[in-house]
Amino acid sequence: MLAFGAAAVLYVVFAAASKPEQSQGLMRFARGEMQRLIILPDPPPLSSRTLRDGAGAETNLTAFQGEVLVVNLWATWCAPCVEEMPTLAALQQRFEGRLRVIPVSVDSAGDLQKAQAQLAELSGGRLPFLIDITRGVLFDAQAPGMPVTIIYDADGNELARLAGGADWSSEETAALLEAVLAGEAA
Repeated sequence: MLAFGAAAVLYVVFAAASKPEQSQGLMRFARGEMQRLIILPDPPPLSSRTLRDGAGAETNLTAFQGEVLVVNLWATWCAPCVEEMPTLAALQQRFEGRLRVIPVSVDSAGDLQKAQAQLAELSGGRLPFLIDITRGVLFDAQAPGMPVTIIYDADGNELARLAGGADWSSEETAALLEAVLAGEAA
């Protein structure tokens, strides 16, 4: 019986040691709405691709360095993108002045006005409109599909990402972003 107990203890220790560490860094927040959160071992740099705002002025994501960013790649024809947009607006409102939510539409030039109007409606006007009609920002970010939301630190380094729709107004999301803002990404 003693040998069986010792074997059981060794099994538990071995099993725990052989699993990827989920309780370290930001991965400890990968639950609930954030259960699909991932941290890439070698994330791509923040895209410097030219984007256009609603007035047609050129900018890019590097213009926002110095701020924690939650960048959401979306399109009007992507149902999960549309569904999560009001929660991204709620996230922006909750963290106003502490981080910036930046949705980037990858709709075509012909759908620019539709995308701009839809974002304004879905976000209550709380989120800025940016578009990349070339869709190159998807490739720069190595996005596996849409929506994809990427969290960057103030230096423009990717900290984590989530592919697929989520409720960005959830308490799990708030806890994750509080940790990011407190510098607990490591």
